[in-house]
Amino acid sequence: MHALRQPITAVVIIFWFFFWLLNGLDKFFARQDIWLVHWWGNHRVEKFTMYFDRLALDPAFIQATLIFAGLVEFAAAGIFVWAGMRLLQGKPGVAYRTDLAIAVSITVFLGFTIFDVVVGDRAELLEHSTYIGVLLVSFLAVSAESFFQHLRDLDSQSTLNRHYPPKAQ
Repeated sequence: MHALRQPITAVVIIFWFFFWLLNGLDKFFARQDIWLVHWWGNHRVEKFTMYFDRLALDPAFIQATLIFAGLVEFAAAGIFVWAGMRLLQGKPGVAYRTDLAIAVSITVFLGFTIFDVVVGDRAELLEHSTYIGVLLVSFLAVSAESFFQHLRDLDSQSTLNRHYPPKAQ
């Protein structure tokens, strides 16, 4: 199994996939009964009503704004799925795709932080800024693991060539 060769990358991909998936679902299901579960989530309609009031925007656009945010979060989750599939299949480019997913995630959070500053929600600003920091740590962890995996692969190839030199033609 290729995910075992890069367990840190696998954990990063799984964590951020579920983070974005559940955060996106929260935009649609907050405070609703879903099958056997009551989805508590964050009551975003209340928050966005306050934000739109501060900005003198029509509250009719709140639902559309939440749907847009949820779809953006689903897209971010999808990029992590793409990276995870490459990891499971053992295809090259896992670190690149994971880095891309992390970059998209940071971009989404930057958008959120700009909105937080505009509406004056310092608690959300702190939260979203913290997630950017965690994403940067995720990037460093994936990069370090990829680098050391490359060194291990070079070392094992070197060892293999010492024991089984290429045949002369």
